Amino acid sequence: MKTLLLFVSLAVFAFSGYYFANNLRYSTDLNYIIYMSTWLVLILISLVGIVSYFPMLRIHKRRVRSLIYNSYSSRRIRNKEFDGQFHIFN
Repeated sequence: MKTLLLFVSLAVFAFSGYYFANNLRYSTDLNYIIYMSTWLVLILISLVGIVSYFPMLRIHKRRVRSLIYNSYSSRRIRNKEFDGQFHIFN
């Protein structure tokens, strides 16, 4: 679910960034300023979503690396029952 929210935030960021840059021009019209500020708020909201969910993907990868390192390393703590049952793997 978190990865889905990250991809949605990335898609909204790209979409709103494109339309913000496409419609950007110098104008003092109040309606234009309000319109561009809503696009800017949408960009900032999606940026907060990206920043909050991106580190969770990196932490998940670290857990897998430490599990593989700890269970197959020569420096791991030996379990005699496990080694006795599965002596083929050692």
